[in-house]
Amino acid sequence: MDNAYLKGVIEEIFYVWGEPIDIEDLSKIIVDANKNQIKAALLEMIDERENGDSGLLIKKFNNSYQFTTRAEHDKYFTNLIKSSEKKLSTSALETLSIIAYKQPITRAEIDKIRGVRSQSTIDNLLDRGLIKENGRLDKIGKPIIYITTDLFLKYFDIKDLSELPEIKEAEDNLYEDQ
Repeated sequence: MDNAYLKGVIEEIFYVWGEPIDIEDLSKIIVDANKNQIKAALLEMIDERENGDSGLLIKKFNNSYQFTTRAEHDKYFTNLIKSSEKKLSTSALETLSIIAYKQPITRAEIDKIRGVRSQSTIDNLLDRGLIKENGRLDKIGKPIIYITTDLFLKYFDIKDLSELPEIKEAEDNLYEDQ
């Protein structure tokens, strides 16, 4: 498959799909190219968009990729997009941060850290797609294990969990604000 044609197909998939998609899934869709060809074309596209004038960038979230806009263009979209999605509550942010730093983790472990029941907050985070169930522990009651999702990375605009701030760094910033 011609490289320019392949790039066009990848762009169209990003446009139509609208969510992060990984190379594995791209290779199942683009059967005329192998994973290495797709990855090479994708890396070229990322570089071309980063160094060019295109308004659409390709951003990596863990092992998935998606079209995004340039941050400096956000001011043009404020009147276009009226976000109806509610922001995360303090309890949701607290629970989400516990899951992000301690994953995989059970509800009982989250409850113990928070000191309150977290089931409704966990249900809310599951509904939003920020966390997901990742199996069950082989213990009495077979408790569900929770982890964060690629949507979590997208929501907080980070590539992977290694970009989370160090806990000591976060504590230092907390005390500096007081």
